[in-house]
Amino acid sequence: MAREIIRSDELWTPIWPYSYGTRVTGGTLLFMAGAISVDKNGNTVGKGDMKAQIRQVVENIKIALKAAGAALGDIVNMRIYTTDVDQIMSLAEWRCQNFPELWGGKPTAQEAPSSTLVGVTKLGYDGGMVEIEVVAHLK
Repeated sequence: MAREIIRSDELWTPIWPYSYGTRVTGGTLLFMAGAISVDKNGNTVGKGDMKAQIRQVVENIKIALKAAGAALGDIVNMRIYTTDVDQIMSLAEWRCQNFPELWGGKPTAQEAPSSTLVGVTKLGYDGGMVEIEVVAHLK
């Protein structure tokens, strides 16, 4: 897969896992629905605990990507919806340490896929604090 992270010295250098864009060539794009923090039985995981919810969301993304023949490293774009922007921003380093294949090795490395962070008042599931929608590039 040909994948290139877009960077420029003329743009602001982010302080969290983020890049301005991702160029891909060849292959197929896979558009995934927003992953939420629910287990296989539909129960919300980690009510009130952002880290637990992020872990479950990422696990659900991994499972869905695997079913399509992809992995976290194939993600080229993501949209993160959260009810607590400040909290998810404060977890940037933790996210990089726990999920480097998704957010890169450190917040300032600009290794992460292009992304958008959206603050919302409520998500569509009980106790939800985070939902992540991704686009992956398959070979």
